[in-house]
Amino acid sequence: MTNTLNRRGFLGAVAGTGGAFLVPGTLGATLLSLSACGSAARPKLGPGLKPDPNGIVDLPEGFTYKVISMAGELMSDGLEVPGYHDGMGAFEGPDGETVLVRNHETPLYFPSDPPSPKPDMAYDPKSSGGTTTIWLDDELNVLKHHLSLTGTIRNCSGGITPWRTWVSCEEAGYDGWEMGKRHGYAFEVDPFSPLKRIEPIKAMGRFNHEAMAVDGAGVVYETEDNTVGCFYRYIPRTPGRLMEGGTLHALAFTDGRKHTTDEPLEPGRAYDCDWVTIDEPDPEENTVAEEAQSKGAAIFVRGEGIVTAPDGIYFTCTSGGRESLGQIFKYIPGATPADGGQVMLVFEARVEGALEMPDNIVMSPWGDLIICEDCDQDSQRLVGLTPDGRLYHIAGTTISEWAGACFSPDGKTLFANIQKDPGRTIAIRGPWESLRG
Repeated sequence: MTNTLNRRGFLGAVAGTGGAFLVPGTLGATLLSLSACGSAARPKLGPGLKPDPNGIVDLPEGFTYKVISMAGELMSDGLEVPGYHDGMGAFEGPDGETVLVRNHETPLYFPSDPPSPKPDMAYDPKSSGGTTTIWLDDELNVLKHHLSLTGTIRNCSGGITPWRTWVSCEEAGYDGWEMGKRHGYAFEVDPFSPLKRIEPIKAMGRFNHEAMAVDGAGVVYETEDNTVGCFYRYIPRTPGRLMEGGTLHALAFTDGRKHTTDEPLEPGRAYDCDWVTIDEPDPEENTVAEEAQSKGAAIFVRGEGIVTAPDGIYFTCTSGGRESLGQIFKYIPGATPADGGQVMLVFEARVEGALEMPDNIVMSPWGDLIICEDCDQDSQRLVGLTPDGRLYHIAGTTISEWAGACFSPDGKTLFANIQKDPGRTIAIRGPWESLRG
């Protein structure tokens, strides 16, 4: 296995109602193998998955899982594990431990919703969202488990930085914007620190944040979970020091297109881009995308998962595309920030059953995208997508959506969250090389 992504990138894209992958540079198309990748009639179990007698996680032959943590359990700090498990990142600890930082997308719709369990450490004492940190040994035993960010709302996803921090993002829209304090921000969490009060990175914008990723130049890219959202970048004044301020931009196409679903992109074609500057990144109302689009920025339909790869930045639009089943894009940065770079549509779901509603994503150690589904179906799956456009299924559950997929530093363990009812953090191990066939 290799730790680098094939430089071709993911150049396959589903095209046509038959669900065919078109590979740029070739004249033909390779049809999806329905026996390997599902069918229009979505099965309760993904192909190749064996039913779990405990009814939690269905896995391929030879794979095992362990429930690491569950909502309501008691943590080392005496607090209960919050619910709504969502985005997550894995770090190597000082003595070889695996350290997980996990978001909790705790909603805040009513005054009766619980306040922060640690109001003296909370950004907003009236809000109970945040992150928890789990330290694990090689046998996946919990060494310690504690709250690491509190007083936020709907911490959906985020991302790992090259300087080994976790940025947790609030997907706070019209609900809960003006509760105790303003919401809709990103917060930077130290994985190795005990709970402390953390202030928002206001220059990164106030909108329906979903996730973020950082490129080699220290530029931060952000997705927005909004049906009329944008794709953003944040250029810090000092790379690696997000709190010291910077400039927020939104992506625009140089050909003038304004919508990535209503004005479809040709699969595999690289489109030139520019970036418009956001003058008011911290507005009173939810108007960042409105300002961006007034300046020519394009709409990306429900931007969600995002990850950095050697050949670009991959991100998902969960309900984008002709059938509203989801898209995966790649942004290719320019040589300098002044060079707008390019965007490519690399996958669009056109048939139910193969891959639907891609949400959180992570790059595997062997160079495939691992995708969390979030769809209105009986079963939700973790799906692998190879650089040549093949799909395979890693895990399935009928409990809730998958979120927060990430690999341990040694690449042997895939962690992922079943979001709710109750929230669970799952560790999966097995013969990874067998999945790709």
